[in-house]
Amino acid sequence: MSYRYKGTNPSPFRHPILWLMQRKGYWRFRRRVRRLLFAILPDRFKGSVRRVFHHSQWYAASTTTSDWNLKHARVVKKTAHHMAMAEKSDSFQSLILLPNLDQSQLPTVFDNYPLPAQPLHRADVICFSIVDWETRYQRPQQLMSQFAAHGHRVFYISTSRFQPAFMSSRTSVRMIKENVYEISLAVQHPPDVYGEAIDGDNQAAILASLDELRQTFQIDEVISYVMIASWGNVALETQKQWGWRIIYDCMDEWENFPGIGLPVLNLEKRLVQACDLLVVTAQRLYEKWHDRQHLTVLARNATDYHFYSEHCLPNNILGEVKHPVVGYYGAIAEWFDVELMAYVAASRPQYTFVLLGGVFDVNVSSLEALPNVRLLGQQPYETMPKYLYHFDVCIIPFKINPITEATDPVKLYEYFSGGKPVVSVALPEVEQYREYVYLATDKEDFAAKLDVAIAENNPEQASRRRALAQQHTWEARFQQIIVGLTEVIPRASIIIVTYNNLALNKLCLESIIRNTQYLNYEVIIVDNNSTDETPAFLRHMADLHPNISIILNSTNYGFARANNQGIAQSVGEYLVLLNNDTIVPPGWLSRLLRHLQNPAIGMVGPVTNFVGNEAKIEVPYQTWDEMEDFAQEHTWANDGLVADIHMLAMFCVAMRRNTYDLVGPLDEQFGIGMFEDDDYARRVKQKGLRMICAADVFVHHFGQAAFKKLIETGHYDGLFNQNRQRYEAKWNVKWMPRGHAPVSFKRM
Repeated sequence: MSYRYKGTNPSPFRHPILWLMQRKGYWRFRRRVRRLLFAILPDRFKGSVRRVFHHSQWYAASTTTSDWNLKHARVVKKTAHHMAMAEKSDSFQSLILLPNLDQSQLPTVFDNYPLPAQPLHRADVICFSIVDWETRYQRPQQLMSQFAAHGHRVFYISTSRFQPAFMSSRTSVRMIKENVYEISLAVQHPPDVYGEAIDGDNQAAILASLDELRQTFQIDEVISYVMIASWGNVALETQKQWGWRIIYDCMDEWENFPGIGLPVLNLEKRLVQACDLLVVTAQRLYEKWHDRQHLTVLARNATDYHFYSEHCLPNNILGEVKHPVVGYYGAIAEWFDVELMAYVAASRPQYTFVLLGGVFDVNVSSLEALPNVRLLGQQPYETMPKYLYHFDVCIIPFKINPITEATDPVKLYEYFSGGKPVVSVALPEVEQYREYVYLATDKEDFAAKLDVAIAENNPEQASRRRALAQQHTWEARFQQIIVGLTEVIPRASIIIVTYNNLALNKLCLESIIRNTQYLNYEVIIVDNNSTDETPAFLRHMADLHPNISIILNSTNYGFARANNQGIAQSVGEYLVLLNNDTIVPPGWLSRLLRHLQNPAIGMVGPVTNFVGNEAKIEVPYQTWDEMEDFAQEHTWANDGLVADIHMLAMFCVAMRRNTYDLVGPLDEQFGIGMFEDDDYARRVKQKGLRMICAADVFVHHFGQAAFKKLIETGHYDGLFNQNRQRYEAKWNVKWMPRGHAPVSFKRM
C-alpha cells in the first residue's frame, strides 16, 4: 500500500521515518531491500527482518494519525492486524506475478505459509457514537473494542469535538488504541446528539467529511454502527449513497429519557424500520419494536470477564475503609434512587457505602450528610476491578420506571465477574438472575436483603456467579451481532471452476479468504476431474472453511456446465463467476456488487491486466504486494466510473440471481470453453439489460491457464474455430475480435 503523503513535509528531525517515507521511490526501494534480504539471509534471520519492516510501517501509521491533519496523511490503510497477518504470509506478498508467475517461489509459499484461517481485511466500522471515548467505559467502547480486536478498523465519531465547515480538511483523526481512531467531523454548528436530529447544512457537512474519510482511508465495505438516532439521517444517506450497512443499537428506552428531544424520537422510528439490523439491550425494547419486519437481535450488556478476573486482586485502593463495604459504580443520575440509598445507609450505620460515578443533575446532599457514605466521583475504568475487590456486597439502587424497566445494567455482569453478592431492586432484566441476586421489593426489604448478602459465606455461590459472567462477555455479544448482520446481508455466491493447476487454485483461494471484506459470501468450487493434488486440496479447504463447498466431477464437463452446476448448488442473491487463475485485491467484491444496485445493469466485470477486449489496462506492478498497491490506487482514482461494454469475459463477472433466472444458464454446447461469454453477453442485452466494465474494480488475471496445454499441443486453434462457428450459427452473425480499443468511463 502506498503511504506517500500529500501536502506539507514532516520534519526529518521530529519524524525521521515519516520524512524518509516522503522521498521519491522510497516504497519501491523498501520492497526491493526486503526481497533482497529474504533472498540472501538464512531462515533464522527472516523473522527479525519481518518484524523490523512491520514495526517501521506501524510506527508511521500510528504517529501520523496522532500528529497530522487528515489532509496530509494517506495512512492507516493497513491496520496492525493486517500487517501482523501479512507478516505470516510474506512470501505471498513478495510473489512475482508479472511478466509470469515465478514458479520457483511456489514450493516455499506452499510449504511454509498455509492459507489463512481468517480474513486479512475486514469491513470498516464507522461508529455514530453517543458519548466521547473517554467518557464512562461501557457498552459503546466495549463493543467497538471487540470490533477492533477482531481486525476491523473502527472510526469513532466524537460527539463534542468538531471541525469548522470552512476548513480545507474536513476531518481530523486521532489514534485511541490499536485499530480504533477518533474522528472529528466538519459541521456548520456543533450538534446536540441528544436533543436534535442532524439534518440540513449539518448533515451535508458531515456527509462531505465522511466522503473525505472514505477516500483518504480507502474504505470499501462499511458497518455504520449507530448508537443514538440523532445520526439517523446521516446514516441512512450513507446507506443510499455508498451502500454502508446500518446497525442501530437501541440501548435504552429513549421516551421520557432526560434530554432526549422529540425530533430524535421521531427519527428513531424511521431508523428502526430502515436499518439493516436492529440490536436491542433488553426484552422490553425487543417487545417495543416487535412490528419491525426485519431481524432484531437481543444482545444484552456484558462484562470483560478476563479484564476483571485478572485485576480483581488484593490492593490498597480502599485500604483505610472500614468493612463491611457496600459498593456501587455507575452514573448517579435521574434513575438512581437517592431516597432509597439514603434510607438504607442511614439504617445501617455499621456498613460503609462507597459510591463511584459522576453525579448528573441529582441532589445528593442527603447522602453527603451521612458519615458512612463515600461519594468518590467518576473513576477510571481501569480501577473498577480494584474497587470491586474490596466490595463485600454490590448494589443496584435504581428507581423503577419505564426507563429502568428497559435497562440491562452493565454493572450486574461486572459485579458477577468478581463473584460478589448483589442486592438490587426488582428490575425486569435482573429478574432472570434471581437465583444469583438478592431482589428487594421496597426500601425496608432492600436493607434486610443487604444484611443477608453481607452474611453470605458460600464460595460455591461466588463461583456460580463467576461462571455466569463468563457466559455474558462482550466477545459473546459481538459474535451475536456479527451473526445477525451476516444473516440480513444478501449472500454472494462465488463460483470457481478448477481443472488441475494446483498452484493457481491455492493462490486464488488465498486471495479470496484474505481480501474479501464483504460480510456474507460462499465459495463453490467445481472441479472438472483434476488429476493433480487439487481434489485433496479442495477437500481440505472445505473442511477448514464452512463457507466453502466443493463439487468433484468424475469427468471434465467444461466451463459452461461446471458453472451451471455451481450456480445450481448456490444460494446467494448475487452470483460471481471467477476463474481459478485470478488474484483478487481488497475491496473487490464489495465494489462489484455495489454496481448491481442499479436494476438496469445485468452484469458487471472489472478491469484487469490480461483479457482480450477493452477491459484490459496497462499495469506497472510485478509482485503481489505491488499489485494490491496498484489496485487500491487505481480503483479509488476511478471511484464510481463505469463503461458500457459489448461483452464481459467470464474470468470475473457478477450478476444478480434474478438476472441469471431471466437469461438462463450458460450454453453448454460450447463444451470445454470459449465463446460462452460472447453468447451470454448477447443474451443479457437481449433482455434489455446493460453490461458494464467497472474502472473502480481491478482483478489480476494470469490468463489462459485452462487452455495452456491445448495451446502447447496445437489443439487450441481447432477448439476456437469450432466454437466460433457454433456461436456464429446460433446468432447468424460474423464474429469479430474487439481488441483493446479504449472505452469511455463515466459515472452512472
